[in-house]
Amino acid sequence: MINTVQEKLQQLEIEKAEIKRAIDEKKVAVKISAILEQLKAFFNFNTLTTEMLLRFVEKIEVTESKDVKIYYSLHRLRGF
Repeated sequence: MINTVQEKLQQLEIEKAEIKRAIDEKKVAVKISAILEQLKAFFNFNTLTTEMLLRFVEKIEVTESKDVKIYYSLHRLRGF
């Protein structure tokens, strides 16, 4: 009887770990989907908005020779 209960507890612990792993994988997938949607919206635009700049651009540098360097800040994406 005790062995049966212990075996059942072990099986439940394994199932619990599998469920947690599946939930974590789903959370990552949802975050990636959210980021992709934001990027799609960002790259399919007719007008550059202040919100887009604030969300995706860390800084913009213009050199004396008028070369432009854009530093993106992808770590600021929502859901990530």
